[in-house]
Amino acid sequence: MQKYYVEYDLRDGYIHQWLYAGPQAINVENLEQFQGEDYKLQIARHYFTEDTLIDHEPVETVTFSLDGADLRWRAFRTLDDHFVDLTAFYHTTHYLRSWAFTGLLSAGEQQVQMVLTTNGPADVWINGAHVHRQEHFCHQDPQSVSFDATLQDGLNEIMVRFEEVAARECPYAMA
Repeated sequence: MQKYYVEYDLRDGYIHQWLYAGPQAINVENLEQFQGEDYKLQIARHYFTEDTLIDHEPVETVTFSLDGADLRWRAFRTLDDHFVDLTAFYHTTHYLRSWAFTGLLSAGEQQVQMVLTTNGPADVWINGAHVHRQEHFCHQDPQSVSFDATLQDGLNEIMVRFEEVAARECPYAMA
């Protein structure tokens, strides 16, 4: 299958064009096992996996199943706030995970500082290598975390998995 790419410039240093899939909403069973003020972090760590869980190339409209959830890759163009915003309301406690994918062209191999802004935990992979994990919960105002990464010359595939624990209203965004 031949690949076709569409090129976009960064806007204010942000990527505005993503493919995303999710959220995979997992009902949290035995909620009483997660006690204390950090119960959301306990839940996120309970469901954490080291790999992306994506075993195929992200392509717009492609559907896939993950642990019984049917998901689809969709194109997303962010607004001026730069967020892939999946904010929702859940009547019961759910662990949420979504994926965002894009390609970034680099004119030569280089060290860069990236910033990831989320309401909850997130991981970043560049060209299949895990380069960053952040664990925080910021209910109303997403938190930005910077990290160093290496880009190769040419196309760099960036995968972000961003998570949240929904307990009724759930701000859920990534930039």
